[in-house]
Amino acid sequence: MNNRQRKQLDAQGYLIFKNLLSPSQIETLLARLEELWALEGDKAGEENYIEPGVRRLANLANKGDIFREVYAHPQVLEVVEAVMGPDIRASMVNARDVPPHTGVRMPFHMDSDKGRVRDEKGYSAATAIWMLDEFTVENGATAFVPGSHLLDKSPKHVLADLNASHPDEIIIEGQAGDVFVFNGHCWHAGRPNQTNSHRRGLLVHYLRADVPRPENRRQHLDAENAAALSAQERILLGLDDEPVKI
Repeated sequence: MNNRQRKQLDAQGYLIFKNLLSPSQIETLLARLEELWALEGDKAGEENYIEPGVRRLANLANKGDIFREVYAHPQVLEVVEAVMGPDIRASMVNARDVPPHTGVRMPFHMDSDKGRVRDEKGYSAATAIWMLDEFTVENGATAFVPGSHLLDKSPKHVLADLNASHPDEIIIEGQAGDVFVFNGHCWHAGRPNQTNSHRRGLLVHYLRADVPRPENRRQHLDAENAAALSAQERILLGLDDEPVKI
């Protein structure tokens, strides 16, 4: 990151990187995701949670080497470490598709665990959204409140209507291949897709290593897939951490 980007991350809580994925990478990722959606059917996403009205996938670190270049991308990890320090874990590696003319507006929320605010160690969460289709106002791109991480408050304790538009919100638009990385304490909300096209993306949620991760907030890898990882990737996925059952 340059100084301008660092200042934006500190003050507004987010950055957008353009074209981090090539057209061939996007094509390969989408082909794998569609294959997984077909294979998993109604159970797709159940390792994390199933969200009505959208298609989800979870535990993607165990479902193809191609996802390694996403959750362990050095440019994204630099931002995540700037938010909460070097000791981080990739908690959820998911896919989310809002099909044409589907979805509902999410309530404003934070991606910190259960609305956790900044503590004596600082921030504890960050998220990267990898755009695999164009993200626009019309197809429901993320509504985001810049600077809301500095409030040290959860939106549910402040806003009268979590589903209403916020006067300070912006819509995070971008092209396929762009990446939106943000401080997980910022207020944001997904929106419905009102177009004839899909809005597919990869979501990687990072937590500070000391934040407990229950079973459905961890990556579970088969022995063969785990053996192929680098030492850095094993640490990032927390494969040697003790699981927390909640």
